[in-house]
Amino acid sequence: MKKEFIFTVIIPVYNVEKYLAETLDSVISQTVGFEEKIQIILVNDGSTDKSEDICLQYSKKYPDNISYIKKENGGVSSARNEAIPYIKGKYVNFLDADDCWEKDAFESVRVFFDEHYDETDAVGCRKEFFGAKSGYHYLDYKFESTRVIDLKKEYDCIQLDVTGAFIKAQAIGERRFSEKLKYGEDAQFITSLLLDKCHLGVCREALHRYRKRTDMSSALQNDVRDESYYFSSPRFFLQGMLDESREKFVQFTVMYELGWRIRKKGIKQYLTEAQYDEYCKILSGLIRQIDDDVIKKQHYLWKKHKIFCLLKKHGADRTAVLFGKLSGIETVFG
Repeated sequence: MKKEFIFTVIIPVYNVEKYLAETLDSVISQTVGFEEKIQIILVNDGSTDKSEDICLQYSKKYPDNISYIKKENGGVSSARNEAIPYIKGKYVNFLDADDCWEKDAFESVRVFFDEHYDETDAVGCRKEFFGAKSGYHYLDYKFESTRVIDLKKEYDCIQLDVTGAFIKAQAIGERRFSEKLKYGEDAQFITSLLLDKCHLGVCREALHRYRKRTDMSSALQNDVRDESYYFSSPRFFLQGMLDESREKFVQFTVMYELGWRIRKKGIKQYLTEAQYDEYCKILSGLIRQIDDDVIKKQHYLWKKHKIFCLLKKHGADRTAVLFGKLSGIETVFG
């Protein structure tokens, strides 16, 4: 008998033998009912450890629920894209292979979509760090209540990732993750999707547990050592989003990322002098495209950093540098 899955969970797998079983068990133990309601697609992206053995073990145990795909290493975007044609569920989650879900998360999301199906194509879930870090994500303020957010009005309530979100399968359509990007591919994907309706669901009751690795082996924890972080990511991710739309929630997403980059110190050791100058030029060009009120509304920028960014935006570069020195803030611009 053919199963009518409610959820599909796509998990890219690359050298995660230490974490994969815990991740899979968190999906299998969902109170919504795994065998009746959930499909898992495991995509082995060229792992060289024992990840494949774990994939085969679980797919053999649950052959009707777990599909296994093996491919040459091509990155997380290519792994996700490989799985999209095999989606059978109504709602899709792109889960990282070292993260977990609380047991009642899927049931909470099902109830949410039952109540708000026509209002939004995606729902974000509350994100809690574990491993090398604890606490909730910096954007946790948007989870004051479970609701549908009008992003034109609450443009600071952005969704940065797909790992802690559920997306309508039909809304994905022909969309695919950019394989040009190593960073920001998920923010670009879901931001573009949200532009269709400019409404985002948020489900406070559904908890996504996001692992910060103690061995610092994840891509995000090693971004400053990768040249693509400085050039491909700003051009194809940040500028790409602004080229698609100047909606304020898109601008806020770009400025949120710029806020972290502006405060990141010590990068000169990874770049030549010419590369460093080019990177600073790229950041300055992006800041100039952000509305003043979007800069002012950033929750995790100090007031001094906001003033610095506004000076940069309006072309007062020397004044910005002088202000930075006098106010005691350090920025990537030196």
